[in-house]
Amino acid sequence: MNKADSPTCTLRLAAHGAAEPCPRERCSFWEAGDAVVEASCVIERLDVDVSRPDLAAYLLELREQLDEARDRQETEGLHSQFARRIGLEL
Repeated sequence: MNKADSPTCTLRLAAHGAAEPCPRERCSFWEAGDAVVEASCVIERLDVDVSRPDLAAYLLELREQLDEARDRQETEGLHSQFARRIGLEL
């Protein structure tokens, strides 16, 4: 079963035994599909064995750090656009 079919995040389930809906496009491990490849989770696409809770926890922590960094960059970019529109460079 690939990530597009799975309603839960494999990493969260393996690391903490908790069901979390797959964040799909909001996840740093999500790869957008194209004409050749279906959108899916890179962890599942690479068939990473996350049966070890310590590996799953590490990957989950990495995902959260990447998501946070991406969100921060997007927020800073939007802030800069807003500042330019109102004529202030903050």
